[in-house]
Amino acid sequence: MRKKLKTSADDRKCMFSGCKQILSIYNHQIYCHVHRDQVAQEQMRKIPYHHPV
Repeated sequence: MRKKLKTSADDRKCMFSGCKQILSIYNHQIYCHVHRDQVAQEQMRKIPYHHPV
């Protein structure tokens, strides 16, 4: 018997501003593959670096 894959809802759009990409039912993220990495980089820039004492 085959294992059933988990899927997300149909017709979900990437949450990145201006992106109209329809997400795959197998992509459980809120961003498409193009913007997922861009969002991660933007968040990394916003985190202030604290030098350990």
